[in-house]
Amino acid sequence: MPHKVHRTEHSITVAAAPEAVFGLVERAEDWPHVFPPSLHVEYLERSGDEERLRIWATANGEVKSWTSRRELDRAGLRIRFRQEVSQAPVAAMGGEWIVEALPDGGSRVRLLHDFRAVDDLERNVTWILEAIERNSAAELAALESAALRAGTDEAPHTFEDSVRIDAPAEDVRAFLRDAGRWQERLPHVARVLLKEDTPDVQHLEMDTRAPDGSTHTTASVRICLPDGRIAYKQSQTPALMSVHTGEWTVRETPSGCVAVSRHTVVVNAAAVTAVLGATATTADARAFIQDALGGNSTITMRHAKAYAEGRAGTEPVPPDVYASLQQFYARQMRLLDEGEGDAWAATFAEDGVFDQSTFTEPLRGRTTIAAAVRERPDAPPGTVRRHWLGLPAAWRFPDGSVRTAYDALVVATATGAAPVIRLSTSCRDVLVQDGDGWLVSHRYVGHDGP
Repeated sequence: MPHKVHRTEHSITVAAAPEAVFGLVERAEDWPHVFPPSLHVEYLERSGDEERLRIWATANGEVKSWTSRRELDRAGLRIRFRQEVSQAPVAAMGGEWIVEALPDGGSRVRLLHDFRAVDDLERNVTWILEAIERNSAAELAALESAALRAGTDEAPHTFEDSVRIDAPAEDVRAFLRDAGRWQERLPHVARVLLKEDTPDVQHLEMDTRAPDGSTHTTASVRICLPDGRIAYKQSQTPALMSVHTGEWTVRETPSGCVAVSRHTVVVNAAAVTAVLGATATTADARAFIQDALGGNSTITMRHAKAYAEGRAGTEPVPPDVYASLQQFYARQMRLLDEGEGDAWAATFAEDGVFDQSTFTEPLRGRTTIAAAVRERPDAPPGTVRRHWLGLPAAWRFPDGSVRTAYDALVVATATGAAPVIRLSTSCRDVLVQDGDGWLVSHRYVGHDGP
């Protein structure tokens, strides 16, 4: 006998344009900082008006995950959804978002569900109905709030910090995933409790020390993704925030990796003056939150850096090797200053890479690098350009390469004028031995400022 299909409908009236409301429902990647039950959403497929999503959300206090397909009718402001793979006690579920325009310019939002319960058991039906009731009410109320704060200082605010690391990405990811050891590894963590009852779904409770010595308790659900990213959402936030979601990402580079901490927060406007003082504004709260969260994230990434670089087995190069590196850089910079572009490019390996923070794509291969140098604009008549390179830090890696980090300036001096610093940069190289000398396998130049 086929299982009974149950149907529900919930609705709300929102004082916002229907297109704006529909956009909040359409952008599934934003759901975690719009809808309280939503933890994380991954797009698996996107093609025109059809999408396939992996969704993590809470239901009756439990973390559930499923895969859904969506059909978007943008003209009709409707989105149909159907779970491909449901999680017990749900046997099957689908539904539709419908946004209707009202005469006063507002919107009526209807959220429809249809579902079947595992084994058609009454307790399963009751569980699902309770979850739909709780989540639908929370989602519709949150949708209204999100629509009303759009374009204001209370809209979601996203920022990120990053740290370059001379070590394999896997060791950095392991440090970030093993948050249960943060109390012994991080100075700003006073207490931590980590549970992972379901593989790759972590419940993290943590007491964090503020600069003034006070502690704040937060609770988060962390989703550990197959590619090493960790997405999280705080279920218990400090007073200044009504929503805080984030993601840890570790990107591999030829010279190691880059750890990135990304935060999205919604300021709790009602708490601003109570926490920061009578004259404080929402903008002040944003700045305070970014400084606090960004500071703690950067501390965490720097400790991950120390941990991973310690495991990488790197060691400072001996004096004779360091002297040869200084000679290499002195020659390389002089070739560039004297306009010997082809000779300068020859100091890169045949498959060498030259990358800058201002590049859309790195230059790959000695021939490409040489062509780019030849196309570089000359200095204005009467102006001399010099490259100054600070003393590099250098480490030998287990693979035999040498990694260096140094600062470099480009100084321009016009006839009769004082020297002017044209560019300030921070650089990282991977060097490989070439007989008695060196070649650049990979160079990254990060520009200070814009």
